[in-house]
This record gives sequence, structure tokens and C-alpha cells, in this order.
Amino acid sequence: MTEQQWQTLLAVTSGQPVDTLPMGFIIDCPWLPAWAGIKTIDYFASEQQWFDINLKAVESFKDIMFLPGFWAEYGMCTEPSAFGAKCIWHPHEMPFAEKTLHKLSDIDDLAVPNPNTDGLCPFVLQRLTV
Repeated sequence: MTEQQWQTLLAVTSGQPVDTLPMGFIIDCPWLPAWAGIKTIDYFASEQQWFDINLKAVESFKDIMFLPGFWAEYGMCTEPSAFGAKCIWHPHEMPFAEKTLHKLSDIDDLAVPNPNTDGLCPFVLQRLTV
């Protein structure tokens, strides 16, 4: 995000009028791997490809704000995996978590996950810190 885009976002979120209606994309795995011509699993498995594809998107659409920026998560599997959900990976689809709660009372049996050790959380935290 450029400084001008940041200032526009701040203005919009505080209710100030802006000259041009801003546009934004969520930048994440549902569209980036296919757009780049690679498998979803390759997008996630290679930090270099992940970075290059995200950067290419930002550079290709210079007038668009990307929120939240480079998406560090592994689809919608990170948090569910910390609670023990099995993650399903298909070559050209976004990964998803298999259902773990089958009845409302199952919630009582959930353990609070440790983000430093459980599921995909350690990988996401590492990606955010390097």
C-alpha cells in the first residue's frame, strides 16, 4: 500500500469525503495461485513463489489497495487446524478444514490451542516474523 492509499483509507474510515472512490482487493489464496498459473499447494509450499506472486499482484494493480496486504495464512485452515481439524488440500482449490464439531455440546470438549505448537499456527507466526 502506498502512502497516498494509506491516507485515503484513513480518510474513508474516519468518514471524510474523498475525490475518487477507492478500490480494494482481499489478497489471498482463492485467486492468486490460478492467476499465477501454479497449484495452490505450490503457492503455500514455496515462500519465494508466495512472495513473488503477492508482489506481482501489487505491482500489476497499482491503483488498488490490497487489504490486509500479503496474506500469511494457509487459506481458512490455520485456526481450525489448531483445534485439531484435518485440512483438505486439492491442487487447484483453496484448502479447507474438515468438520470437527458435530453437535453443540462438542464445543465443551475443545481445548484451548497453543499457537506456538498447534496445527498450522507456528508456520503462520514464523511467516509473519521473517
